[in-house]
Amino acid sequence: MLCNKEDHTTPSSIDLPPPDPPQGLITSDGEINWSCPCLGGMATGPCGVEFRDAFSCFHYSKADPKGSDCFEAFRAMQDCFLQYPTVYNKSSGNEEDDDDHSLNIANLDERDTTDITGA
Repeated sequence: MLCNKEDHTTPSSIDLPPPDPPQGLITSDGEINWSCPCLGGMATGPCGVEFRDAFSCFHYSKADPKGSDCFEAFRAMQDCFLQYPTVYNKSSGNEEDDDDHSLNIANLDERDTTDITGA
């Protein structure tokens, strides 16, 4: 397409569709949104496969208590985290929190699901 000087002097008449609303951790159809910035790159980092396996197990768990059937998946994830201490050993700056290096995936799932459902 060729443009001349006059083409650039008038404003564009193209109407763009409105952007899609951002999705949270859990999509409207109940699926996990692995692209959610709230995951902080965990789903794509060096232990991304292990993280996705553990988080999927927890999210879809029917066990009581929820996630109690996911011990092996979380153990595999934790073992992988230990192989990459410079990536996954991030300090919160709170000495009390530094003693507990476990990932509280239950709180992450409930918080982000609540944000999406409005409950």
